[in-house]
Amino acid sequence: MSEERSYGRRDLIDAFLATRDGNGYDGYRQESSAYNAALRSHHEGMLGGLERLYGITLSWAGVPDKALFMLFQSTARSLLALTTPWSGFLEAGLLFKRLEAVGEPGARVMAASDRIWARNNESREDHLLILDELLTVFLSDAADRVFTAADLRAAGTDPVPPSTDDFPLYDD
Repeated sequence: MSEERSYGRRDLIDAFLATRDGNGYDGYRQESSAYNAALRSHHEGMLGGLERLYGITLSWAGVPDKALFMLFQSTARSLLALTTPWSGFLEAGLLFKRLEAVGEPGARVMAASDRIWARNNESREDHLLILDELLTVFLSDAADRVFTAADLRAAGTDPVPPSTDDFPLYDD
């Protein structure tokens, strides 16, 4: 028997981040607006469902500590602004081939890119840690609660995201 997935603070944070405007957080595909609309709707549903279950709204009016919510929002914006020189490329195969073809300068570019990716990953994890700690303060006694898919469905939310198979890869 497989264990049912549980949903907790990190899922609430992910839904919050994924519903912020103009970002590519959590699976959005630059080339498919139909899929992005369905995914955005899913993330909004998850955010609403988890907020209902936790009894909080992640908004200025909905959190108990306005000063810390300013830091929460700023941390979210900072996390979503993390990029690399490779950000925005749908396919970088040609770039990799060109860098390989130029020899040692290309190898140094790739080594520096690897370091940037690693630092961004570390920064992302630290941002998520800050968001989680602040959310723990906001949720107080409810911070350690976790929910099942059945709990989400009872709160009016389908936890299953849309499948990319149901949407064209590219917009017409």
